Amino acid sequence: MKKNLRLIVLITALLVCIAMTVAVRASPTTTIAVDPPEVEDLEPGQSFTVDLTVTDVTDLYSWDVNLTYDPTILNAENWTEGPFLRQVGNTTIWAQIDNNNGFMTPGSILYPLPLNGATGNGILATITFTVKGHGETKLHFERSKLNTVIVSSVVPIVHDRTDGVFRNAEPTTPSIQLIIGVAVAVGIVGIAVFLYMRRRT
Repeated sequence: MKKNLRLIVLITALLVCIAMTVAVRASPTTTIAVDPPEVEDLEPGQSFTVDLTVTDVTDLYSWDVNLTYDPTILNAENWTEGPFLRQVGNTTIWAQIDNNNGFMTPGSILYPLPLNGATGNGILATITFTVKGHGETKLHFERSKLNTVIVSSVVPIVHDRTDGVFRNAEPTTPSIQLIIGVAVAVGIVGIAVFLYMRRRT
């Protein structure tokens, strides 16, 4: 009976410790985001970069995302790994870019595994896009994974996601009504000037 009681106390204490650890990991909230969150007013043919950033993360060992966009508006050209994981150790990276369907899947893992992962805030990746057309598209995290390692086991890190957005406007062209109105106004002014000059002579 005493052995069972001691076992129950030990298990309860262990569960409390695990719960406290999870609570610490969950607060403040880890977030992966597109930075800057908005890019505007670039014309087709122009290029720009955005960073994938992570904030308030503890012991990050690997990450990967599926970032989607409208391929009629943007093309993903390339990406480079940011310094956040590499400050801890060597990394292996991978990515697929599909501009026909509008998605890319970059990722990175610390390998060989160091004693501790990356902690804090930093840049995971920098992505270069080229503007293809006009309109608005989200840079949307269809999927994102952040992983840590606890006792040789891969454990997902709960996190929030913040999308980005790109927008530009179609170039405006004068309407036929506006052109006709301007032409009429110019004609009226021309006639008025002509009549005024005739009166003076």
